[in-house]
Amino acid sequence: MTDVQRRIIAILAGAVVVVFIAVGILALANQATDTTTTTPSAGPTTTTLPSTTTSSSTTTTSSSTTTTTTTTTTPSSTTTTTTTTILPSDVLILGPENIDGIQFGTDAESAITTLEGYLGDPASDTGWVPPTDSQGNQVYGPCPGTEIRVVEWPNLTTVYTDASTPWAAVGTRHLFFYSYVLYDFDFWGLTTAEGIGLGSTAQDLRDAYGDAVDITSDELGDYYSVTVPAPGALWGFLEGPGGTVSSIQGGVGCGE
Repeated sequence: MTDVQRRIIAILAGAVVVVFIAVGILALANQATDTTTTTPSAGPTTTTLPSTTTSSSTTTTSSSTTTTTTTTTTPSSTTTTTTTTILPSDVLILGPENIDGIQFGTDAESAITTLEGYLGDPASDTGWVPPTDSQGNQVYGPCPGTEIRVVEWPNLTTVYTDASTPWAAVGTRHLFFYSYVLYDFDFWGLTTAEGIGLGSTAQDLRDAYGDAVDITSDELGDYYSVTVPAPGALWGFLEGPGGTVSSIQGGVGCGE
């Protein structure tokens, strides 16, 4: 072996030794690192507590006043009003001494007021006047008394006087005569107690009154009269001897 070879071998052997020493140093260094306890530095420690929100709750106590209302329910009383229409023909019966309910001799004002209650305002009213006016004209025929009054409704004429009649003394203003006459139309439909009205026939008269009715034709015209107890009077005119009733009169007419 030459010297050169020996030197190379020596260098390589030394390098190997150096390598082993370095490896040993490194191993020791790693061992020291593994056994060293590292104490963390005491830094600021922040403790986060759960956020507690304290809500200041104001409780308002409302003083409530309770008013107790007692409602009493009363069953409603239903009143049924039945309106009955009374026709003039139901009460104003034409008689020999009256218009039913209004007797001849009844005070004039009272009789007129009663008739107005059934018939309404009159169509005409003369007021109290002398039987004959200043020109000598008769207000309603030759009526008795110092003053008379003629009050008319459609078809119906009522006459009042202050004269003495079978129903009242002189000086008493009273009803003593009526005349119910057909013109163009029978406005009220008034009849006698026996059902005789304007338009009734001569035969109706005979059926209603029998022998008490007398039908006459003369210079005055065609008329009928019914025999009734005195001092009453019931009569009227016909449209011809065998015709129909055109008027009904009760009481003693003016001039009779």
